Amino acid sequence: SNFIPFNTIYFYVQALFNETLNIHIIVRNIIGNIIAFMPMGVFLPIFIKRLNSVTRFTISMVVLILCIETIQALTRRGSFDIDDLILNVFGALLVFTIWRSNIVEKLVFR
Repeated sequence: SNFIPFNTIYFYVQALFNETLNIHIIVRNIIGNIIAFMPMGVFLPIFIKRLNSVTRFTISMVVLILCIETIQALTRRGSFDIDDLILNVFGALLVFTIWRSNIVEKLVFR
C-alpha cells in the first residue's frame, strides 16, 4: 500500500529517466489510471443532476475511488495506492471540465 501522495508517480518518472523499468509498464499504469475514470466525467453528471458542480463532482469522485481503493486493499485483490486515487480523479475532472466548457457540445451538436 502507498499512502504517500505522488510516491508511485515519482517512482515511475524516475524509472523512466533511469531506464530501469519498461516504458510500457509506466505508460500503462499512469495513463491507464487517468483514462479509467474519464467516462465518469460525462456520465455521472448526466445521470445524477446534483453532480453538475465541480465541488460536488470532485467530492463524489474522491469518495467513490477511495471506496474502490479500500475494497482492493481489504479483499487483497489489489493494493491501496493514493496515487491511483489522484490519477483517477484527475482523469474524471479533466473530462468533466472539458464537457462542462461546452467544447464537445459545440463540436458535436453544431
